[in-house]
Amino acid sequence: MSNTPETLLKVDHLCQYFGFTRAVDDVSFEIKKGEVFGLVGESGCGKTTTGRSIIKLYNITSGNIYYKGIRIGAGMKSYKDDIERAKNEYKEKVANATPEEAQRLKAELDAYVADRKKAMNEAKRDLKECDKAYSAQQVAEVNAKYEPLMNNANPELVQEYRNELRKAKRARLSSQIQMIFQDPIASLDPRMTVREIIAEGLIIRGERNKKVIDEKVFEMLERVGLVREHADRYPHEFSGGQRQRIGVARAIIMNPELIIADEPVSALDVSIQAQVINLLNELREEMGLTILFIAHDLSVVKYFSDRIGVMYFGKMVELATSDELFAHPTHPYTKSLLSAIPLPDPVYEKNRKRIAYDPLVEHDYSVDKPTFREITPGHFVSCNDEEFARYQAELN
Repeated sequence: MSNTPETLLKVDHLCQYFGFTRAVDDVSFEIKKGEVFGLVGESGCGKTTTGRSIIKLYNITSGNIYYKGIRIGAGMKSYKDDIERAKNEYKEKVANATPEEAQRLKAELDAYVADRKKAMNEAKRDLKECDKAYSAQQVAEVNAKYEPLMNNANPELVQEYRNELRKAKRARLSSQIQMIFQDPIASLDPRMTVREIIAEGLIIRGERNKKVIDEKVFEMLERVGLVREHADRYPHEFSGGQRQRIGVARAIIMNPELIIADEPVSALDVSIQAQVINLLNELREEMGLTILFIAHDLSVVKYFSDRIGVMYFGKMVELATSDELFAHPTHPYTKSLLSAIPLPDPVYEKNRKRIAYDPLVEHDYSVDKPTFREITPGHFVSCNDEEFARYQAELN
């Protein structure tokens, strides 16, 4: 029997464009069940956009997103680009072709276009059917649990069965992924009480029993370090750390398997940062959570993450385990990021050398283009052939 953890989330060649801006450009990674995957990089590098694309707040431009092996996100641009590219190549080749060659080229083009359109339709169908299939599975599980009990059921059990069946019919696969947003002020509706904010997901899912909702809300508040009396207050009555705890409670009340934590501590004081990180660690152990942790503070990411991916200008430039990345940073941008980490040591700080990263100086990609390659087991770097050989030599 294999002890390898199953892949919970797979991001495959994700692209997210806004007009001519390539916010995320061909990013791929996997997150194993139960791990914390850190995503780091400077402001504007595409970290948050990646998280929002995964949770389907954006319709992705191209690429695929798989959750538990089921495709929950797909972009159509890559299929359309493939078809357009094939048609342009056909026009160039057929210009000087004989009638027989032209006929063969046309048949090849038609077959390729048909294959790409078939793949595009499959992607559209997967997006349309993934939630229906998940809902049908939940309904079947509820029926299997309650139908044997219905012969001599009392009114309370019948009501419970109907309640669970209604929730199963409204279940969505994407609700197993929840997000904690960066700004604890902007992410909470100032016109809603804490009770309404935390309970909103349950109500959307179909829960109508007010007693059940209240008990769930109180349980979540206590789990994140708040008290029941906070339920009837408004967001402006809390500190930044307390607001972020409310955001955490709103996410975990849905009992998700994957949490996307988008810089959850960047707007907080250092002491409060430690409290929130420790809270996430506790919840991870208690609930068996898998976490995509987005941040730009590398010290926090090293403490909290099992593996780390480094992003620069929308691309993934390096990916490795936390220990490996800090022990053997390979890409010049990763070295630059690590050189910027301050330490509470005035002697060290006085002599610390900052490493500047200039891609035009560091790389020559005019002919040999870079790809994302595995230079040692589990350690991936964006590099071309010359850099690949050099990086391997350095590590060995």
